[in-house]
Amino acid sequence: MRTPVTFLLITIALSGSAAFAQANCGMQCGQERWAIKTLTDNQADAVGHATPQDSTVTQLIGQTAPAKLTDTRAPGETKLYHLKALIVGWKIEAQTAAENFGMAASAVPSVPDHDFHIVIADPDNPTNQMIMEVPDPQCQAVCSSKFLAQIQKVRTEVSSRLGQPMDVLQTLPKPWLVDVTGPAFFDFAHGQDGLAKNCIEIHPVIALNFLSQQGNAVQPHKAGDLSHKCGKR
Repeated sequence: MRTPVTFLLITIALSGSAAFAQANCGMQCGQERWAIKTLTDNQADAVGHATPQDSTVTQLIGQTAPAKLTDTRAPGETKLYHLKALIVGWKIEAQTAAENFGMAASAVPSVPDHDFHIVIADPDNPTNQMIMEVPDPQCQAVCSSKFLAQIQKVRTEVSSRLGQPMDVLQTLPKPWLVDVTGPAFFDFAHGQDGLAKNCIEIHPVIALNFLSQQGNAVQPHKAGDLSHKCGKR
């Protein structure tokens, strides 16, 4: 018969093994604020299951970015949003930020995060643009996220609709009108195409519904097109 102490030790050993397995599942991907980006931080459950607030690209890019960004969520990153938007361009982040933007390797994370980097625009004013990101389910942390199934579904849907991604931004010949749901995330400015002036993103996307293709191509903002007021380290 196992004593309470023996049972406790077995429980600790098993839970420790499970935690180790979760922490080490998947391939190494991005680094900076990675738990927030993958909905695996200590607020992920509350944020991911919150009632989505209806918003627009224009409203989101009008928010003030936090002055400082850390490994914990800023107040503006604790809300789940739902919005309609136009997908105007996309790529896969298969290179390091330094390779993409010609920056010193020491200045940015050195591991590519394999996200689908998608530029979205306000249907009523397509010059208002921002980024949404869909993580790779095979990446560490993503593969142990409580929201893995939703992320996998979104990733599959994007690939099905848009085809094979490239590692440079591609403009869609006809933008897609979509319904998007996901938490707000404020990034650092490091030369991203499509970056909002306040660096806000929907990251990660946990629900995405393709509605219809719309008119002619909308050019995503290139890095340097806008002046940015973003959070600092």
